[in-house]
Amino acid sequence: MMLPRIGQTVRLNVISSSEEILAHSYKSRITDSKEGIASIELPTSESTGRTELLEVGTPCLVWYLGEDGSRYEFQTSIVGRQSEPLPVLLLGLPEKGDIRRTQRRNYLRIDTSLDIAVKLNDPIRNYHFLTRTVDVSGGGLSFTCKDSYTIQENDRIQVWISLPNKAGTVQHASAELQVVRQKPAEEKGMQQWISGKFIQISEADRAKVVRACYERQLELRKKGVIE
Repeated sequence: MMLPRIGQTVRLNVISSSEEILAHSYKSRITDSKEGIASIELPTSESTGRTELLEVGTPCLVWYLGEDGSRYEFQTSIVGRQSEPLPVLLLGLPEKGDIRRTQRRNYLRIDTSLDIAVKLNDPIRNYHFLTRTVDVSGGGLSFTCKDSYTIQENDRIQVWISLPNKAGTVQHASAELQVVRQKPAEEKGMQQWISGKFIQISEADRAKVVRACYERQLELRKKGVIE
């Protein structure tokens, strides 16, 4: 399994019995790596945008995307700090055998209705419309749309997703989606159902989608909709 490389963006989740704390994600970057220790920039909260100084000894789940597009993760802790030449935290690196690889299809998928814009660039089918999702994950999404749009399996479409968060703000993510399934409308005038996987999405935008899914899961659990 591959260790994160110098210059790579990583995400950290503090390991806690509180689901709300565990779902809170921090963004950082590897600045150096040697002798089983990685130096990382001071983490930035992805919900508040503020830099936070995690305490030495804080247990963390670290995850990042490999060059193959898969998610890699490992458990570790903050083992130290350095203030010069720039302030950094020191993160213990695991043995390669302790890194877990998670395929994109294993991302948490949540039923949720989000505003999206869809664009299909085709000489004949030049579509650009607004609709809502049926479900979303870090690996793809499903949506419904009018049956007058001719969308087929293996079509590649651009999507722009609105992601409201608990802070009351809205973030946006964009991706290229490959259609893997198209379910026709049951009756004329009804909506067809389209499901696809992300084939082009930035690491930052995928992290936004994953975080939105976990926040939605927590919300549904609090309401007793899911266990």
